[in-house]
Amino acid sequence: MQYGENVTRSFEIRNEGLFEFKYAICDYNNEDEKTKIREERKKEAEERLHGTKKEEVDPKADAKGKKPDPKAAPPAKPGAKGGKAEVIPDGQVVNVSQYSITPAIGSIAPGSAAVISVTFAAQGSKFYNNTLAIDVANRDPNDQSDGIPF
Repeated sequence: MQYGENVTRSFEIRNEGLFEFKYAICDYNNEDEKTKIREERKKEAEERLHGTKKEEVDPKADAKGKKPDPKAAPPAKPGAKGGKAEVIPDGQVVNVSQYSITPAIGSIAPGSAAVISVTFAAQGSKFYNNTLAIDVANRDPNDQSDGIPF
């Protein structure tokens, strides 16, 4: 590679389970970011267990509180192709040294996969070696508690 050149490679995070899961990617050596992700996961788990104290609103109702006509056709799901769910990433770009990772956060439906792009921007004649942490929500916290190294 030459100075100023960019190379992009990709990898997949696949959900072969029965339930949708969320993922987050960060620098494996960034303790602040990993702590932030763990706290967010803990908050989500507590909300699921205890429920939120907000007034519940019918998700099928429109802004005026009217429910849609049950005879009307259901709205098309974005990204659906041939009956197989396609992952629509939540987004965010994470920069780790000379690497840009996108989408760094998202959710993956059962039987689907998220394609993660990693772009390397060459600068000078230096060797770059970095490790990412991939956090998958609701997995065993005793298995790779700092995230799955990649």
